[in-house]
Parts: sequence; C-alpha cells; structure tokens
Amino acid sequence: MYKYICYIMIKYGGVFMLFMGIDVGSSGCKTSVVDENGKIICFCSEEYSFNYSPSGDCELDAKNVCDKVFLTIKKLASTNDLSELKTISVTSFGEMFVLLDKDKRVLCQSISYEDARGTRELCELSDKLCENTVYKITGAIPDAMFSLPKLLWIKKNKPAVYEKAKYFCMFADFILFMLGAEHHTDYSLAARTLMFDVSDKCWSDEILTAAQVDKSLFGKTIASGTAVGTVCEKLAEELSLPKGVCLLAGGHDQPCAALGAGIIRSGIALDGMGSNECIVPAFDSPIINSVMKRANLVCVPHIVSNMYVTYAFNRTSGSLFKWYNNIVGNVGFSNLIDEMSSLTSDLFVLPHFAGAATPYMDNSSVGAIIGLKLSTSRAVLTKGILESLNYEMLINLNCLENAGFKVQSVFAAGGMSASEKVLQLKANILGIPVHKLSNSQTGTLGTVILGGLAMGIYNDFTEATNALVHTENVFYPDAEQHKIYLSQFKKYKNLYEAVKAFNSVN
Repeated sequence: MYKYICYIMIKYGGVFMLFMGIDVGSSGCKTSVVDENGKIICFCSEEYSFNYSPSGDCELDAKNVCDKVFLTIKKLASTNDLSELKTISVTSFGEMFVLLDKDKRVLCQSISYEDARGTRELCELSDKLCENTVYKITGAIPDAMFSLPKLLWIKKNKPAVYEKAKYFCMFADFILFMLGAEHHTDYSLAARTLMFDVSDKCWSDEILTAAQVDKSLFGKTIASGTAVGTVCEKLAEELSLPKGVCLLAGGHDQPCAALGAGIIRSGIALDGMGSNECIVPAFDSPIINSVMKRANLVCVPHIVSNMYVTYAFNRTSGSLFKWYNNIVGNVGFSNLIDEMSSLTSDLFVLPHFAGAATPYMDNSSVGAIIGLKLSTSRAVLTKGILESLNYEMLINLNCLENAGFKVQSVFAAGGMSASEKVLQLKANILGIPVHKLSNSQTGTLGTVILGGLAMGIYNDFTEATNALVHTENVFYPDAEQHKIYLSQFKKYKNLYEAVKAFNSVN
C-alpha cells in the first residue's frame, strides 16, 4: 500500500518526497534537492580551494569543506520548504582522506592526490608487497596518489597526529559522519585507498599488516545506498532540516554519475565530457588481468550491487577548449563548434596539456599540434582538436576490448555533450552509438536513485533508471566517415611515443 501511494503521488504530480544530493569536488561543493521525478527543486554551491606551500605541498582544509557543505544546506533550507526531505547522500572525489580524533575534530590538512608526499613510503612498502600482489588485491597499480602512501607519510612525519587519530574517513564518509552517520566507507571510495580488497569487498589484512597500519582507524565497508543513520537532532535544528532525515552511504563521483546515466549493465559506458573526459563502463565481475594492468585501468566496485567499473580518462577535454578559446580571442565554445570544418582534418593534436592519463599515466607527457600549415584555419584547428580528443578515447576503448570488455555504446553527459556536432563526430570516430542524455547532471541523479530505492519508491536499479534516466537523442556512426577516421587513427597512435622521444633528447 505504501509503494502504491508513492506511485499515485508521482504519477499525478504531487511532491511526496524530496532527496538531497551533495557533490564534494576539489574546488567546491554542490548541493541539490531533487524530487522523485528527478526534477531539481533547488540548488546551491560554495567554493573553496587547495592550499599550496612554497615547497610544493598541496592540501585541503577538511573543516572548511564541511563548513561550506553545511552552509549550502542551511541556505537551501532557509529559502525552500524541505519538510518532505527524506534522504541525504554524498558523492566525492577519491583518494583524499580526513583524520579525526576521538571527538571528531579534524587533526590535519588533507593531502591532495597530486602531492608528491608518500612516494618514498610507497617504495618502502614495495619491498614487502610486490606490485602484482597489490594489483590483484586492490585492482589498482600502486601509486603515490592513493590514500595509503599519504597515510604512511603522516605516520612517519607527523606521529603525534597519527597517534591521536581515531577515525579515517574519505570525504563523502566524512560529511555524512559529521551529519550524524556511523563510521563507514562505501566500496567505491574504499577502492581508491590502495587498502581495499575489491573482490572480497573488505579492508585487506595483508596490505594493512605489511604497511603496519592500525585497522581500527577504518569504518566498516558497505554498499552504496545503505542507511548509515539519521541527521542528529541538534544539527537538524541548526541547519533547519526536518527530524529523522535518513543518511545514505554515497560513493565515488564517477560510478555515482554512471548510475545516473543508467550504466547498470555490461556493454555500455558513461562518457563524462567535462573539464576532463572519463569513460566509465560497467561489467558483471572483477576484471583484473595483465592487459588492464598495462593500460593502467583500475577495477572498482560500482554503486550498483555486484557490478564493477573502470576509469578510462583523458586529463583534458573542456579544459583544453577553455585554453584554446582564450588563445583565439574568447570566441566561445558554441561559436567554435558552429564554424568547425565539415571535412576530416589532417591535423593531429596530442591533448596531453596536463600530462597523460590512461593508458600511459605519464605526468611528464606534453601537448603537441602536428600538421600546421599557413593555410590552416581556426575551423580546421577546432576540428583537429576534437578529432584527437576522440582518438585518445578510442585508444582506451581498444585497451578495454583487449582486456576482454567491449563497449558497445556510450551515454554522454557533461558540458561538452551539449553539442550535437560534437556527439556525431564522437560516434563517427569511436564507431559506436552515442546517446545524449536528457539530464546531464548524472551525479545528482545517481543520489536520487539511491534515495528512491531506500524509500521503496523503486524495487531495483532497473526500475529506477527506467523511470528517471532518459535519452534525448542517439547519434549513430557514419560507416564511411568511420573508415576514414580509422585510417587517420593509425597515424595518431604513433604520436605519443614520437613526442615522448622528442622531449627526451637533451
């Protein structure tokens, strides 16, 4: 009867339930309140920034982040009726963590994944655990970007902090913990620590023992969407929230966005086209093999129960166009795309303007533009940039296929996905259908799905995504164009090594 009443309220437009989704990013937080139909009722964001030291240290003030998140909640509650708010869920970036004392006070700044600290500690750990062992357990190649090396650095260089530490939290866990949740970490964020067994879905005793890290620091590992408590009464009053709002374990921002794009079965992937580009495919069981390892492709538990995802990404996409737009006189993205040449470009652009991501993971790689002529126009250069961004992702799709997983279609979201020309070009180069989603705010929609499932509006992920995730258009590859681009792609595949060799010459 309860679910039938919910259905009637949804069908006939009554606002019966509201859900809050909080996205904690590296430069700011976004808080949205959404109804059970996926419609955003209200939204608020606040900015913060990393602290950089002269020595190159890069840190984030976790207390300030929490204060800013709470401020967005308070602003929304003060200007909107949130009396029907039922759940709060949080997604966040991975790797970075917060250490708290017994009274839940932040003990130190959080070290950025870009910070070099932990490199030496990781080398010392490699003497005890080989790279292959760590990869088989965690689905990730050991790197200083992950949480464990940073934690070991704190243990060695700030022993007083480590001794006082009672709770280790990833950022999504941290926000929920401060709201009143029990101490926990969801599977997808735990997988970004280098301490989590992705197959058995638990903290790895083998790694923690080798690293000599106290297991009591960590909360229990649980599935995303699990109820972890309610907003404490005192804080609910301070933030003007109704009593008893349920707190749900969230997750890493990428798989949460994949859920919001309807990526709940094998063979399809989210293509997040924001400042960077990240293809997030889902598969039914862990894929941890030598091909994945060579391509630097991780294996991470999905937000969706019993599924896994990986991240094939390029560090530039929208950010490259922002740079390009500034260079050519602030023309604007849409204008650049409108004037883009209709012909296949003879230009090749290595889009490693912020280093190379998968499959290379080469921070020293740089960008390059090959094939410039006096006759090269802005329209041709625009086309060349877009083509090369897609060549870069095609390399990743080929790596996935070699590892035993073929992406049959992608669902595009993010700012770059607004252009139909961009999406048609992507389909022509990748050679697979590209779906344009009606709602590009897939991360927010992912939290709504978790809320709807927790409140019993939907029976399962399939029912929820069928109700909330919709495709606006589908772009199919042109066979002749794809054939031409595959010929060009053969040349593009040589570009990284050629530029690398050039840069290595003294």
